[in-house]
Amino acid sequence: MNQVLITISKGIIEQVVFFDDPKLALQALSNYVKGMNVENDDAAVYDCDGLVANAKRFLDDQDEYMGNKGLIAEATENSSQPIYVIGNPEHRLGFMVVSPDDPLGYEDAVAALSDLGQWRKNCGMHLKLYRVDPVNWPVADRTDLEKYNAESEVDNFDYGLVQEHLIDP
Repeated sequence: MNQVLITISKGIIEQVVFFDDPKLALQALSNYVKGMNVENDDAAVYDCDGLVANAKRFLDDQDEYMGNKGLIAEATENSSQPIYVIGNPEHRLGFMVVSPDDPLGYEDAVAALSDLGQWRKNCGMHLKLYRVDPVNWPVADRTDLEKYNAESEVDNFDYGLVQEHLIDP
């Protein structure tokens, strides 16, 4: 899941930072609140469902920083870990996942970065780190898929098996 930290100073967006890990996003918010000017600044973390936390969650009644380790721990418990893969977008056959043991995905971003550094040293800077996200929404029109299947001579395709990814005409 993506989280975004947005900081504001005097009503103007100052910074927008994206995170994969909600714990890191909330820790960045907490760190920002420690040094912010409460009169002029504000900040919040959002995910695809909306507001996760704002600066006030880290302030007491006198607008003094008090932290919120409970909020950070709660966000970590309720989130799923992203899967990372190292890919070669310039492979002659198209995008390819690079790994010593195909297929290989990483739940630990640190391990993924370590392997990415080693692969880049051996194979080049064109290798990139990608995040794999499950798709739970429509991505194509049913009519387009029917046309594609007809052109590709796919017979007896069961559209019910991919219904959650289709928009019906």
